[in-house]
Amino acid sequence: MFAKGTSKVMYQLALLRAENQNLRAANEVLSKRRRAKKQRLRQGGSLSVQDGQDIQGQRDVEVQIKEERQAGSGRKPRVEIRARRCGNCGEPGHNARTCQIVVETSEEDDSE
Repeated sequence: MFAKGTSKVMYQLALLRAENQNLRAANEVLSKRRRAKKQRLRQGGSLSVQDGQDIQGQRDVEVQIKEERQAGSGRKPRVEIRARRCGNCGEPGHNARTCQIVVETSEEDDSE
């Protein structure tokens, strides 16, 4: 009975050690990433306020140019909207179903 309990505890201890080792490795990788991001700025030196504003201004210009290119490449909206015209007489303001002008058709057209 004592041996069975001891072996259970040993297995749990082995599993916990393996899990702890994996977590430490993952934490080390994460720490390296965070340090690398900070080191990149340090290597270039510190930025003055004017340099930061210049960089931000350049980014704003690039974004604006990109938006203008996208807007210019698509269909352009019509400046003026033309009124729809009737299919029978060509006058604006009504359609062929409501047209007051009766189009005469000959009996020859009906027979064909």
